[in-house]
Amino acid sequence: MRGAKSYTRAQWDDFFRTLEALPEKPRNEQRVTVSDAMKEKRVQIAATQAKGYTLEEIVQEAERKGIDVSIGAIKYALYRPAPVDADPQETDTRRKSKGEPPSGRKKAEKRAGNARDETRQQRERGVSQPGSMQIQDAFSFEIRPDIENL
Repeated sequence: MRGAKSYTRAQWDDFFRTLEALPEKPRNEQRVTVSDAMKEKRVQIAATQAKGYTLEEIVQEAERKGIDVSIGAIKYALYRPAPVDADPQETDTRRKSKGEPPSGRKKAEKRAGNARDETRQQRERGVSQPGSMQIQDAFSFEIRPDIENL
């Protein structure tokens, strides 16, 4: 087997000095991932939708310009998570008054809570306990040893 590669501190220092000395690339030559571009241009995409264009039409326009982007990437870019410092009750109150469904984060928290409750109930029944003959976790089916054909 190969060992981990290692280099002298002088080599690393020389490398990092070289990186620091590199000039900044012109903005039009910088590479941008689809994800980063979508995040930056979220407002323009939403404005295009407001003009009546569908996501599919936006993707087609991108393809005409030589950009291979999927509808999923655009949907991801339009997703805006709630700010961390926002008051959850205030957000829920506004959502209820507008008749909007609960956010995806709330649903995920509820599912996670359900999974924890299930795991706790299984522990109480003795499932997955040391010495138990049943082996099961929260994401699989019950496995019982075949003791009939011993």
